Amino acid sequence: MLPGETLDLAYVPAPDRFGVWHDIISRGAAPARFSSPHADNFAGFARMVELGVSRLISFRYPAIEMARTERMIRRDDPQMYELALPLNGDSALIQERRQCVVKPTEFTFLSTSRPYECRHFPQSGAAPTAASPSAQPPTSKTLAVLIPQSAIPLPQHKVKQLLARPIPTEGMASLLAQFLLQVTAHPERFRATDAGRLDGMAVDLISATLAQHLDLERALPVEVQQQALRARIDAFIDGHLGELDLSARTIAAAHHISVRTLYRLWEGEDTTVTELIRRRRLNRCRRDLQNPLLASQSIYVIAARWGLTEKSTFTRLFKATYGMSPQSYRQQQPAPPQ
Repeated sequence: MLPGETLDLAYVPAPDRFGVWHDIISRGAAPARFSSPHADNFAGFARMVELGVSRLISFRYPAIEMARTERMIRRDDPQMYELALPLNGDSALIQERRQCVVKPTEFTFLSTSRPYECRHFPQSGAAPTAASPSAQPPTSKTLAVLIPQSAIPLPQHKVKQLLARPIPTEGMASLLAQFLLQVTAHPERFRATDAGRLDGMAVDLISATLAQHLDLERALPVEVQQQALRARIDAFIDGHLGELDLSARTIAAAHHISVRTLYRLWEGEDTTVTELIRRRRLNRCRRDLQNPLLASQSIYVIAARWGLTEKSTFTRLFKATYGMSPQSYRQQQPAPPQ
């Protein structure tokens, strides 16, 4: 499992919860001043995943306001950037004399080296009210990633332009959002030895996201550009697995590169683009064969859905990959509920 820390305030006595939250979040991000109308019964959850250079955090919390002052910065500044993605509720950030009202599924961007104020309310348009000691207030959920400013290969005076500005989850930001969701939701699905590679992916996705919104993609180091392109191609393959004409040629054309350049992106890997497509199609078929809700569907209808239309070829590939025929694999799955 990836290294990290989990905090669930349900296991902390109610009078101590807000203080524990303050200490953990300040340590995980940067010291700040917190206030909440629910401080007497603060129902919070946080999961921090340490990848190396980058730190990923998943938060769940009731209405809260935070402020980081000049005095706090002088006392302790880790010189980090933070990209935060609220998944519900209302959020707002003030930094560099700019105010940003953030919609759910939009990133906002801040620096720990400049004062800021931010607030989060769980229910859109609803003003927060103090909860009774026994009530459980509604909560918001936010994903965030923190990264040292020095790790971003872009001029800081340019990056500063994005502070307190919304970044829609489009393009590279969409891939970054998917990455954060996958890793923070299931850190147990990765090995500790995966942290370094995931860290590199996080840095590249963050750098590419910022560069895209500054129109500075060509200013990134070549290796970062290549990793960003690979991430886009990876997502493209996942989104087009069911299309019969998905191939190295169509992928290269969709990304305005040559087939040779596409192959070069996978040099040194233990797979080719063609093998990657085949493996993912087989994995989608395997997943559907496990699904009791699809038990009445023909095996070959499922295979065709994922672009594997030749029955004999599909059966041969499935058996070579999973050690048994598709029919035998399905028969081993639990019977669907009656």
